[in-house]
Amino acid sequence: MADRRIASALVVCILMLAAGCARVGPPGGGPPDTTPPEVVSTTPADGAVEVPLDASVRIEFSEDMNRLSVERAFSITPRIDLRNLRWEATTLVATPEEALPESTSFVVRVGESADDYHKVKLEEAFTFAFSTGPTVDSGVIAGEVTRAGEPVEGATVWACARSVRAEDGELRPCRYAVESAADGSFLIGAVAASERPYTLVAFVDIDGDGVYTVAEEEGAIADADAVIAEPGATATGVRIELTDPSALDIPAFPGEE
Repeated sequence: MADRRIASALVVCILMLAAGCARVGPPGGGPPDTTPPEVVSTTPADGAVEVPLDASVRIEFSEDMNRLSVERAFSITPRIDLRNLRWEATTLVATPEEALPESTSFVVRVGESADDYHKVKLEEAFTFAFSTGPTVDSGVIAGEVTRAGEPVEGATVWACARSVRAEDGELRPCRYAVESAADGSFLIGAVAASERPYTLVAFVDIDGDGVYTVAEEEGAIADADAVIAEPGATATGVRIELTDPSALDIPAFPGEE
């Protein structure tokens, strides 16, 4: 009888240990993490001027982040080639491939799709601006991208102060580039004043190569140009309706960088 009781006790202990070993994830107890992550500091600081041409961009978050989601949500306008994106604990570091251009304003953005390790997203997109010159450009171009009257999320929007011409069926990136939000809206900040109007191009980058392939991707040129004739000017309410590629005719627009 005693041997049977000992054997039964051993079976119970083994089953309890197995159940404990099968447990996956963090230990129970305590409320789930629902606090949205935040950006606690940036380098350069928002509004910084005379930033060194060899500067890297650093964004520190309030907690450990889902790094891939942050990298996908990260952008800098005007476009620059990056040597790499790397992490130092909770800080994302973006290092340019070459020296930053002189007297140029930049807007850095982390979209609201960035989340932490508990899949809690930023409350809203985070942006900041800096300049390698004495001032930060303050022009703004804003509007909406639609298809059949409905908002389009994730469309690429370019603002070009130069000739827009299809060469070999492709349009190359312009100086300013952003993506439309979930409601189709877009906002391009820190735009430099230009003697020529900016031409707006929007398209869905199906192959993700950063180039607008006219015969393959839905796109359109805005009906109205955006005029940023002086510092601080705004061009809002620009509506860009995407069209079937076969119906899109890309004309040559005069302009220059």
